[in-house]
Amino acid sequence: MKKSFFVAAILFTLSVCLSAQNKPIVTDIQAAPAKGTRINIYWTLPQNPQPAITKLLIYRDTRPISSYNQLAGAEFLAELPPESCGYTDKVSDYNDYFYAVIAYTDRPFDLILVSMNSTVEGVHLIAPEPKDIEPKQKPDEKLYTDGTMRETPLPFINYVEGQGQGDTLISDEVAKTTASQFSGTTTKVNRTPVQPYFFEEDLISPDSGDDFLLFEVLKNTFVQEKYEEAIVLLNKLNGTNISESVRNRVLFYIAEAYFFTGDFEEAAKGFVKVAHVYPLQTKIWMNYTLDRIAIPE
Repeated sequence: MKKSFFVAAILFTLSVCLSAQNKPIVTDIQAAPAKGTRINIYWTLPQNPQPAITKLLIYRDTRPISSYNQLAGAEFLAELPPESCGYTDKVSDYNDYFYAVIAYTDRPFDLILVSMNSTVEGVHLIAPEPKDIEPKQKPDEKLYTDGTMRETPLPFINYVEGQGQGDTLISDEVAKTTASQFSGTTTKVNRTPVQPYFFEEDLISPDSGDDFLLFEVLKNTFVQEKYEEAIVLLNKLNGTNISESVRNRVLFYIAEAYFFTGDFEEAAKGFVKVAHVYPLQTKIWMNYTLDRIAIPE
């Protein structure tokens, strides 16, 4: 019975698809689990809809959403700007969820089309795989005589100012000094081609706010490989009153932009400034950067 319902719904959707081309209704809706407790929903906006869309409304239910009347019992999630093409939902369980996006003009466009503005299949979070944890064996203590190198290095102690006091950013002077020390003690190796790195938060257009401003800059510069323009716009964004999490990502992208313009010393300085916030990503990009810094023989 359930299968025949979906077949009928999809056939109905196909029959009205052509007539919905210029209607205020989104199409190609998709939902997929993301990292942690997030589910990403994205869709395609109509071209020049009549009447024009003024906002988008997104709903969630544990049953397939096949009619507008069903939304009365569904959970309303968010009101989005009319240009939005994605949304990230956060859930706390592993139930299957279905989503629908309603375009609003001067009133809701009360039409549900399965696979166009309503998801066909339920989506749920990915449960983490259990891992067998073996107790670590304490290695036998080994003494090193004078002049004998250790098999593994001692832990790196971070004396950079601000460390241990929250997410205080490293000063320009300290970053410059640290980067110059790196460049003066590292040898060049083979250069591996790299692609720009984007944080997961910046892969889907946010609703609004600081995250949206950063997303727009990346979309108009990084994605189009306009890295010099990216440096200018990101620095302007950094000079505004943005949140700390967005500012940290802005500084990381500025360092990346310097890398792709070939200013590797400035890139190294930039990566050092956010090393305490993004230690793993910084380590990788510092290796890329230092590989390309010319060291005098």
